[in-house]
Amino acid sequence: MGALPRPAIPPGAQRDLNDALHDLHHRSGWPSLRVLAREAGCSHTTVSGVFSAPRLPAWGVLEVLVEAMHGEVGQFHSLWLAASTPTEVTGPAQPRIAGRRRELAVVRKHLESGSGLLLVAGEAGLGKTRLVDTAATVEAGDVFVARGSCLPLSTEVPFLPIADVLRAVHAVDEGQWLKEALAECAAFVPGALRALLPELDATGLGAEPQGDWSRQRLFTAVGATLGALAGIRPLAVLIEDLHWADSGTLDLLEHLLARGARWPLLGTWRLDDPATATATLDWFTVVRRLPDADVLELAPLSRDETGEQLALLLSHPADPDLVDRVYQRTLGQPLFTDQLSATPEGSGDLPRLLVDLLDRRLEGLADGAWAVAGALGVADRALTDSQLADVTQLPPAGLASGLRDLAARRLLTEPSRPREVELRHPLLAEAIRRRLVAGEAAEQHRRLAEALAAGPDPSPAEIATHWQAADDPAQELVWRIRAARAAEDRFAMAGAAEQWLRVLELWPPDAATAGSPPISRWTAYAATADALEGSGQIGRSVDLLEGALAWASDLSSDETADLYGRVGGYRTFFQQPAAGLPLLDRSIALYEQLPPFAGYPRALNERATAQINLGRSAEAVADLARAVEVSLALDDPAAQRRYRVAQARHDYYLPGDRMDAVARISAQAALVLPRPDPVGDIEAALAHTDMLLQEGADADTVEEAARRGLEAAATWGIEDFLTSMLLVNVSEAFLREGQVARAAALIDPVTDDTSGNDRYPLRLQRARLDALRGEPGAVSRLGALDEMVPTIRSWFVPWAAEVELWCGRPRQALDQLLADLEWRAPASVPPPGSDTFMLMARAAADIVAQTGTAARRRQRAELVDRLHRARADADALPLDDYCIRNVATSAFDATYAAELARLTGEQSVEPWVAAASAWDRIHRPHEAAYARWRAAQVALAGGQASTAATLLRKAGRQAREHVPLLSAIAATR
Repeated sequence: MGALPRPAIPPGAQRDLNDALHDLHHRSGWPSLRVLAREAGCSHTTVSGVFSAPRLPAWGVLEVLVEAMHGEVGQFHSLWLAASTPTEVTGPAQPRIAGRRRELAVVRKHLESGSGLLLVAGEAGLGKTRLVDTAATVEAGDVFVARGSCLPLSTEVPFLPIADVLRAVHAVDEGQWLKEALAECAAFVPGALRALLPELDATGLGAEPQGDWSRQRLFTAVGATLGALAGIRPLAVLIEDLHWADSGTLDLLEHLLARGARWPLLGTWRLDDPATATATLDWFTVVRRLPDADVLELAPLSRDETGEQLALLLSHPADPDLVDRVYQRTLGQPLFTDQLSATPEGSGDLPRLLVDLLDRRLEGLADGAWAVAGALGVADRALTDSQLADVTQLPPAGLASGLRDLAARRLLTEPSRPREVELRHPLLAEAIRRRLVAGEAAEQHRRLAEALAAGPDPSPAEIATHWQAADDPAQELVWRIRAARAAEDRFAMAGAAEQWLRVLELWPPDAATAGSPPISRWTAYAATADALEGSGQIGRSVDLLEGALAWASDLSSDETADLYGRVGGYRTFFQQPAAGLPLLDRSIALYEQLPPFAGYPRALNERATAQINLGRSAEAVADLARAVEVSLALDDPAAQRRYRVAQARHDYYLPGDRMDAVARISAQAALVLPRPDPVGDIEAALAHTDMLLQEGADADTVEEAARRGLEAAATWGIEDFLTSMLLVNVSEAFLREGQVARAAALIDPVTDDTSGNDRYPLRLQRARLDALRGEPGAVSRLGALDEMVPTIRSWFVPWAAEVELWCGRPRQALDQLLADLEWRAPASVPPPGSDTFMLMARAAADIVAQTGTAARRRQRAELVDRLHRARADADALPLDDYCIRNVATSAFDATYAAELARLTGEQSVEPWVAAASAWDRIHRPHEAAYARWRAAQVALAGGQASTAATLLRKAGRQAREHVPLLSAIAATR
């Protein structure tokens, strides 16, 4: 067995408990649920709930599970108590800490039952004090933690932290505890302690004589006193900042360890303090080798732990984008995160305290060290020694000296690769860049751009950014074009769009003169349009190309043809089918006079789409055949597949052999090309799954057809509209079979973040799933419709209406459907499908059912008339040559007839049973369950209780995973 699923629990005590339980499961070798159930004497379902359910488990069950996995029951009991304590409990605020669960358990265990010295070590700001404070104040239970602190004083004060420890003990019970302990010690002990604790003067004991043996007697006295104190009640000693300790304190601690201290000593130690004396570092080296000493070295927090810290600081869960921005700047350094949390957006200028802290680390750098630091700060990444030499222009000895200086100040991190040098932290780079004067910074960027360009595998985007900072637009333009091309090669279209837009900003007004850019202006515009469309910014692509019509006279013939074809295609899609035909005709006429160009088959395909929508199937078929012919002449396998897929997709919706079109699409989807073509893989898979859904294929078949396209999207990181639709198709196949959980498993993970221009189909599918799961926020996700152009919006209006209906909002559902119908007439768009009219009838019937008895007759008459007018309006719309009937059309029509009868008040059982049978034939259980539920309502109203009971039983079985329908069936029972 492997790791068990973790529930969605917000940061807090219960999540800490659940994380600790999963960590224990890991450490115990991932025993199976059944093994744990056998050990614990309960069912494996109960065990699964303890690990994976969001509710807090009962302590009795948790206790036996922890014992079965050989965990520390006491630790888990403390975690369980914290998780079960109401958050509104009043009293002193308890300290909380993000992450550090393992480290907190180690320190807690040491305080409660350990002996010897545990040193918590780490760089400044990693949370050493926070960790030991949390363990000492919350986790230590009955243990009294006596604290002392070392200070970086200008004059050494011997045994200062030891005096603090004794004074903390003396303050307990007005000195009674210490008095009892001293009574058990040798007679010399109180006198030996007087130098550290003057409060003992009140005892009247004489002063300890000074001499060669006084320090030894003091060490012995301290050890005896601490031992006696620990014998009376649990005691732990905590000394912070031991890297600043005086030599006497360090010698005393070493003496206690050598004599086998049987009580826990806890200390903190800063690893990166350049002011730490050599003798103190030597002590640290010696002590950590002793058998009774151990070091717990803290690492930075992870990204998720940084999110927990931000949630604690902000008192609410942090936005994932904010967590990413903060973590990118802090790399999990808790002190830095604490300071940046004051800036809600996690970016911008640093807080003053953090600026001062970073600046102090850079003070006093010699010229050579500052030159190296400046190069690394401007680069903001690792550089090789040879690159540093080029940028700094230092001789080998000067470069080595500068590197040694930075290393001695612990400003450099361990290199990830040989001969590389990198600053210890990104905020150090920010601090360095802030100290550079304007001319100095520009020169550093110029040298760095040249050095990186001369190296192996240069990053064009990085180099372009340096040329931009160096204020050299000509060089930046060259590298921006290379960066855009590199992003296109990775199919990173959002990045390509960003680079191309910058190219257009930089485009020189006198580009025709010597030194002009390496590509034409139109090439840059066309590439920008492609990148915008490919990254979901299609509106910006349309505006860009419409604007280019103003200077079309400056273009060559092939460029003009490309521009007309692109704009014509957009107008056909976004306005109405005939809107772009004039430009498409002009584009194709120009291409026919030229050798084959890539834009020619695209223009033919766009015109074919318009012809289909205008009912000119013969012309469309001819254009598609010509598009395939031209793509063959281009010797471009990817283009050939793209237009063969387009041809098969069109043929499928025309009268003829539909299964032949499905077979052709399947063959194209499985085609292996000489070079990767992930976009083509996605397009082919999408067309294939579209057809399979129309044919009523089972979910496993649809999932398999989508697999290659989804794998290509994952491999290349493509998250565009086509990929979203492909994922929606697979989830839709599961949804039609009543498998809401499987559909949600695909959609939920990619819709937690609701941003993104290409994600609105996913967000609408999430709304449907939320509605079926009874989630209260389902309707709020329908705002995605507002982001769509009308042509695409019309595809999803039935989905939105379905959500409104299951959320009890039939009026809003009907308004959505009627508004879509009204949009179609002026746009010359064909009428909607049968599902739309079924939903209209259902919404109208639901409205009548919600209307009071007195107004019901008038409301019914108005809605029946409105529905008939909608059908008449739809019949008046132009028909295209698409064969839009699919396997579900008959079932939709049967349900429409039953809903219409419900609306008019003339319903009977038989139409609903007929509709249920129609849904059964195509294996749509939820729709069949809905029809049987309606039939049962009619049967009950007619006194047919037995018939109703039979219908409801089958409806209940078919409605699994459909929460509102199951609730309705239960209410009817």
